[in-house]
Amino acid sequence: MQELLIILQDGFNEDEVAITVNGKEARYDRDVTTRELLGMAEEVSVELPAKGATVGVEVTSRNLSAEMKLHGRPRSLLVSIEDGELVLEEGTGREAFL
Repeated sequence: MQELLIILQDGFNEDEVAITVNGKEARYDRDVTTRELLGMAEEVSVELPAKGATVGVEVTSRNLSAEMKLHGRPRSLLVSIEDGELVLEEGTGREAFL
């Protein structure tokens, strides 16, 4: 098993966010809100199986969802809401927020 850092970034406002790994709920958070000064809402970690995984993110409060198939040893996943769409992007693992 390995850990994946999920960084919930821009566009969240008192939202409910569910994160799944291979279709199974791994985390559920309420009242997720972007702190404008940081451009980040939350950092969370989930466990991934050793061989690839599909990570899903659903903003249940807005009926938005997206998923990404990850290969190899991903370090982080960046999640934002942009123009009413949920955007997932694989990160480097070196993203830093103050």
